[in-house]
Parts: sequence; C-alpha cells; structure tokens
Amino acid sequence: MHELTEEALIAASVDTVWRDFTESHRLAEWFWPPRFEPTAVVEPREWGRWEVRSAPMDMAVEARVLTLAAPRDLRLEWSWAGEESTTGVEITLEAAADAATRVIVRHTGFAGAEERNDHVEGWSSCLQRLVDRHGGPPGEHL
Repeated sequence: MHELTEEALIAASVDTVWRDFTESHRLAEWFWPPRFEPTAVVEPREWGRWEVRSAPMDMAVEARVLTLAAPRDLRLEWSWAGEESTTGVEITLEAAADAATRVIVRHTGFAGAEERNDHVEGWSSCLQRLVDRHGGPPGEHL
C-alpha cells in the first residue's frame, strides 16, 4: 500500500483552522476551487459525515469521521462517490510560532503509486488554498 504526507503552515490559530475543517460552510469556502462550486456537510462526531461535493465537476468525497479530538486530530474513512475502495486520512493540527498552525495530512491505503500521486497534487493545492485563505504564510504579511 502507498501513502502520502503533506504539510502546510497556516497563519491562523489551531482553533480557527480546526473550524475550517469541521464546519460545513467554512470547509466549502476553501477545500476546492470556487469554480467547483463546492458544498460540504460535516457532522463533527464519530461516524458523522464529512463530505464535499461539486455538481459542476460531478464529483464528491464521501468520508466518515472515525475519530476526532478537538482541536488537534481528525481521522476520516475517505472514499470518492461511486467508488467502493476506501483510504484513511489523518489531519493533525499543531501550534507553531507566531500563533500559526502546522497542518499535517497523512493519507494512507492507496492501491498504487498513480493514485497516490494524484492525491499528492490534490492535497498540495487544497492546503495552498487554506494558506491563501488566511493571508499567506506566517511572517509574510505586509
């Protein structure tokens, strides 16, 4: 099995970033590009839904919350709409210097390298939108 780890430093508090991942309207605002017209449903409880959908792109992530320990750890059983296979996503938030937050995404269980590589690109762009949402990396504000 293949896995990936992506990280980003966000110029926002751990509590703020936690809400970005666990409140439906906030997740929809940044997770995918605006042209995707994303909608999200987050039920922040064990076995709750964690879903992001795009009608224009005809795609959706239909995840289930396995565990959550606010405001630091979120584990998901991840699947794409219409696919039977599932993978695991663990999102960890750590306090960093300058009141920033380090986001660490570990995604496991890919059947092959190509699928893993597609998700590396996806998570990288996703986390960049989260960085942009909060004004860029810490220390780079004018």
